[in-house]
Amino acid sequence: MRGGSIITEMEKRSRLILLSYVLLIFLLCPFADAYFKEVHVLIQAGRYTDANNKLEALAESAKDIAVKSWCYYQIGEIHYNYTHQYTRASETYDKILKLEKMGLAAEEIFLAIIKIGDVHSRMGNYQDAIETYDRLIKLAPASHFVHKTGLQKIRDINNALSDLREQQRIAIQYKGTPLAAIAQFQIAELYRNHSQLNQPEKAIEKYESLLESHPDDIMAPEARWRIAYLWHTVLNQSALAMATYRKVIEDYPTSNFAAEALFQMANIHRTSEKYSLAIPIFEKLKQRYPNFWNMHAVLYWTGICYEKTLNNPKAIQVFKTFLHAYLPQLDPGYLGQISMHNKSISDVQIQIKKKIEELTEQMSATELERLNKARADRDFSEALSIARHLIATSPHTPQAEQAAAQLPTLQQLTAIENLREKLRDQNLVPIEAARARLQIGTIYERKPLQDYPKAIEAYQKVFKHHADLTHSAEALYRSGLIYTEQLSTPNEAIQTYKKVIETHPNTLQAMMANFQLGELYRELHRYNEALQAYETTIGYPERDRYLAGGYKDSFADRAQFRIGRVHYDDRRYNEARFVFEAFIQNRTQSPRLAAAYVYLAAICENQGENAQAAYFYERAESQLKDNAIQMTMLVEEASALGKLQISADPDTVMRFIKENRKRLGPAKTGPTQ
Repeated sequence: MRGGSIITEMEKRSRLILLSYVLLIFLLCPFADAYFKEVHVLIQAGRYTDANNKLEALAESAKDIAVKSWCYYQIGEIHYNYTHQYTRASETYDKILKLEKMGLAAEEIFLAIIKIGDVHSRMGNYQDAIETYDRLIKLAPASHFVHKTGLQKIRDINNALSDLREQQRIAIQYKGTPLAAIAQFQIAELYRNHSQLNQPEKAIEKYESLLESHPDDIMAPEARWRIAYLWHTVLNQSALAMATYRKVIEDYPTSNFAAEALFQMANIHRTSEKYSLAIPIFEKLKQRYPNFWNMHAVLYWTGICYEKTLNNPKAIQVFKTFLHAYLPQLDPGYLGQISMHNKSISDVQIQIKKKIEELTEQMSATELERLNKARADRDFSEALSIARHLIATSPHTPQAEQAAAQLPTLQQLTAIENLREKLRDQNLVPIEAARARLQIGTIYERKPLQDYPKAIEAYQKVFKHHADLTHSAEALYRSGLIYTEQLSTPNEAIQTYKKVIETHPNTLQAMMANFQLGELYRELHRYNEALQAYETTIGYPERDRYLAGGYKDSFADRAQFRIGRVHYDDRRYNEARFVFEAFIQNRTQSPRLAAAYVYLAAICENQGENAQAAYFYERAESQLKDNAIQMTMLVEEASALGKLQISADPDTVMRFIKENRKRLGPAKTGPTQ
């Protein structure tokens, strides 16, 4: 989960086109620029009626159709995004379409049609939305990106409606269980996403329903946060957003979403230029959640707020921490969180350095001594504060290098220290205690700590104190993964996975535990038990993960494929062949299609059917061409064949496939029946 508004590619391009028309308007109408600024101020102040009236007056008096179109678009956006009067929004966008006969640019017509379709979706009129997007498809040439956008929007709506029916079925079938909660959450997500059902008000209703029926579910914090985020970023209701963000913090203080809520509350004040109100919230976030994923943005925006309130010493201190402790390690993809997505790391460094004055005196050796003492005393919060200050004030010293090396560890240990302090609160409700203990385990698992025995110890406490909660299932499942992947103790892993299934059968974790049992049994050559575990996995409702290129992955997809591998490993080639052929036929969106074809080729070659094997290699090659998803899965799944002794190198893979085709001779024209 990450913050930020979602804008489709069509909207991005269309807005760029619209901006070019706005510039033209400014040249044609000397009052347009003043109108634009005045309307913006009115909207920011929540004076939507006044903004609407000014735009209507300008539209009526304007002679230029570009000016009229711009006014109608802004009025439509007010009703769509702020007042939520969707019928009025649709009527306003329709006025843009009537300008077509007057010579309005095709791009503006296309954008208006898309907005009308979006309004229909927002109102739940999906058939009308589909018909509107179909109109776009017919108007735009097939090579035009809006043509493809229309096709995609129709596919998205149909897929979402299909998914909605399936999730509704699951919610009814598994009523009262964690699986029903997952289905309810997925339903809300379908309504939330602009590219799916696009009904934020309906999404809020569904999230509220989930919270009412499953108040202690592991997804409850995210559901409450989603409600706040919708009020904030989609429905533009800041007061409701602030109240709901506070409820996230009050009800789920040990959840990661409490940190997200604080971040968004501070941003609401910051973007409305109430900097003095934003600062204490940012500072509270830094103190309570030191391992927050977006800490670089917290520091940057805190510095901006101090700068805006003319508190220069504090601004310098925060900017130095950002510049030296976070920016050097930052992935450039995260620069968007500080509104610098179009800049490089070096550009940002130059910009920040301009804000900073050099300190006159440094005491790096003393600061490092203090840091080491605080850590020895297990006062990790103080040690972390000293480390950050040392790195900021003495960035190029050996002492700062030592502090920087300790920084990630200190952040994690401080987070654990804070959670344990929370657990000492006698008034802490059981569900929050469970979340805190689970969070401690996950922190121990992650880099840089990777203290797996302590992680398991924390997870055991979750099971001991909160056996009836879904958090216990998650703790057991994660313990099983540690036993398997980190400690190489398969017997302990098997017992742990069985405990998940026994104590929490109708959970996502139970489904995943069955799959992991299948993996362990397969590696231990206990093939019949592996088959049973994989079959049980497939019996659960599928939870799809959508990949690039239209592929869908899931534990069921993996389990079905692994069944074929088990038969192959056990030399049951006829059974393996049947499974892989059924897999190809039934799972046309699987990322493992190329791997299935390679297995079939190996089986046919083993059975002396060289022409058939060549055909399957040919099919594998067609799947792999310029396809990173299929290539990755092939390397993961098919390297176990023995014939595919390769690294994850696409050229090597394709050479292997081509050489085998050539060696086997002409391919059959089609698969066996």
